[in-house]
Amino acid sequence: MSFQDLEAGRPLNSRRDKQDPTQALASGIFQINTAVSTFQRLVNTLGTPKDTPELRDKLHKTRLHIGQLVKDTSAKLKQASENDHRIEVSASKKITDAKLAKDFQAVLKEFQKAQRLAAERETAYTPFVPQAVLPSSYTASEIDIGSDKSPEQRALLVESRRQEVLLLDNEIAFNEAIIEEKRSGGYKKSSNRLGK
Repeated sequence: MSFQDLEAGRPLNSRRDKQDPTQALASGIFQINTAVSTFQRLVNTLGTPKDTPELRDKLHKTRLHIGQLVKDTSAKLKQASENDHRIEVSASKKITDAKLAKDFQAVLKEFQKAQRLAAERETAYTPFVPQAVLPSSYTASEIDIGSDKSPEQRALLVESRRQEVLLLDNEIAFNEAIIEEKRSGGYKKSSNRLGK
C-alpha cells in the first residue's frame, strides 16, 4: 500500500484494522462483564453514607455505557451468527460462537438483576448530602452530629433533619398562601357565601 492509496481514501487491509468477528464478540462481552461488575459495586453503595448525588450520576452514566456496549456487542453477535451459517466455517468456530452467545445472555441476566436492585435501592434511599451542602444556619449542635455516632447514623440524622426542614418550608408556603388569599379578599367572599 502506497501513500497515494491512502490519499485516494482506499482502506487499509492490515490485520489490526479488521478484527475477527469472534474476537470482537469476546472483547465486547468482556467489556460488558467489566462494566456490569462496576455497576454492581455502585449499586451496593446505594443507601450508605457514600450514596451521594455524584454516585447516582455515575450509576446513571455506567448504565448508559453498558446499554451502548450491549447494542454494539449484539451487532457483533449477529454478524458472527451470520458468518457461522456458511458451509466453510469450522465446527470449532461455531462452538466458540455459541459459547460466546451463552456468555452474552448470562451477563445480560446479571445486568438485569443489578438494574432491578438499583431501582429498588434508588427509590428506598435518598442520596446523602454532605454537611458542606447544608445551609450555613445549621450548626453542629443543631444537627447533633457527634463523634459517638456511626457514619450511617449521622447520614440518617442529617436526612431526617433535612426532611423536617422541607416539611416546615412547605407548611410556611401553605400558610403564606392562606394569608395572601385572606388579604386579597378571597376569604371574605367565601365566608359571605356561607352566610357569615
